[in-house]
Amino acid sequence: MKKIAEVNPPDVALAPLRYLASDELMGRGITRPEINIAAQYIADQFKSFGVKTVNGADGYFQNLELWTLIPGEKGSASIGKLNFALGKDFVQVTPTDANLNSQLIYAGHVNETDLAGMNVKNKIVLVDMGSQTDGTAFRKDFRELPAFQASLIKKGAMALVVRFIGKASAWSNVSARYNGTRLQAPDEVTGLNTFIINDTPELQALLTKGYTGEANFTVSGTKRRSIALKNVMGYVEGTDPKLKDQYVLLTSHYDHLGVGKPKMEEGKLDSIYNGARDNASGTTAVIDAARYFAKYPPARSMLFITYTAEESGEIGSNYYAVHPIVPLKNIVYNLNIDNASYDNTDLISLVGLGRTTADEDIKMACATYGMTVNGDPTGGQLFYQSDNYPLAKKGVPAPTFSFGMKSFGPEVFKRYHQLSDEVGNMDMKYMMKFVSAYILAAQNIANDPQTATWTKGDELEKVGQALYGK
Repeated sequence: MKKIAEVNPPDVALAPLRYLASDELMGRGITRPEINIAAQYIADQFKSFGVKTVNGADGYFQNLELWTLIPGEKGSASIGKLNFALGKDFVQVTPTDANLNSQLIYAGHVNETDLAGMNVKNKIVLVDMGSQTDGTAFRKDFRELPAFQASLIKKGAMALVVRFIGKASAWSNVSARYNGTRLQAPDEVTGLNTFIINDTPELQALLTKGYTGEANFTVSGTKRRSIALKNVMGYVEGTDPKLKDQYVLLTSHYDHLGVGKPKMEEGKLDSIYNGARDNASGTTAVIDAARYFAKYPPARSMLFITYTAEESGEIGSNYYAVHPIVPLKNIVYNLNIDNASYDNTDLISLVGLGRTTADEDIKMACATYGMTVNGDPTGGQLFYQSDNYPLAKKGVPAPTFSFGMKSFGPEVFKRYHQLSDEVGNMDMKYMMKFVSAYILAAQNIANDPQTATWTKGDELEKVGQALYGK
């Protein structure tokens, strides 16, 4: 405790929070120039502490490209005698124009589809995703999309059509996402034309009869432009000759929502989404951890990454998961931070509590600062919606260390993604406890003789075993 307090007294520890969440950085939106100022600031902090650059990075940066996509101006589709309008009945997933005509192969639900015996070469393949009874099913099924696209490309398919199974209100959310200008990482563009089509009784009846006729999809006027972005990273070498090849990864995202339309909020006319809690606070904790571990390195090596473009769909962390500079098999644990807000300042919410064997290391650290630990207040959904998940699904044990939330309710949403998420209304004593507990938890994990793993029986245990060759 004394060493942490010595390296990170409040005026030093909180300086990154005040700067990153200032009006000067204009909400750290990824389409604004200030996002590069934020990235350089973090890199300069790392450099000033003596944090090392990672071999293979561009100094302290991992560069990536993002595309701004504008969907096609015109488009139509037909399956048999059924006709569908672009933007209303079906949407583009891939940002390319198309003029496709071929036989339709209906392959059933994506989780039950076996492509092994199917001849899909030069065919348009239709699969189902979602459920009429489970509102989260489509989101879960959609995670299977990249792997399914890759399989279809290998087999020579012409296109993929995802039939959306769900309530009409949910389809409006899907169509809104894909009808407007959106951001997409190049890695998501597979070369396979992919569409999502809304289910109708007529389409259901046609497929039930075993339709194997032609389908046609035509789209024109799609536009895109690129945006250059950066993940910021560095490392501190561990002190143990045997354990220093293992890395404990500390992560946060440094982007936020940028600038919106001016509006009154809590008696103040404002337009800047400062994102003090979300997630300047998390990035501050990672910077403070880097400052501490540069002076007091633990047994294992410490890797620090602040991700870009989390608010656009975990794009920075997904990019690192696919293009790791430090191989994932060398990263034995990832303690991520992503904050919304808090409703209890005696609490830390560990999203993923019970899923890794490092829980006790984290609980002891929090108890040292007078705080207890609870799990995901949503019952598990948040685990799949932050920067921990891209590495977790590859096998790296990766929970998210968050501000205390008894519930993901009104008190949290009072600040979450609001203009009023500012430093001036934060509890700074709690922020200091949060930062200090995070550093101590990371130190406990990095010095623990037992390497942390997924808990026995966890859904990702076997993925982890495969990653680490166990």
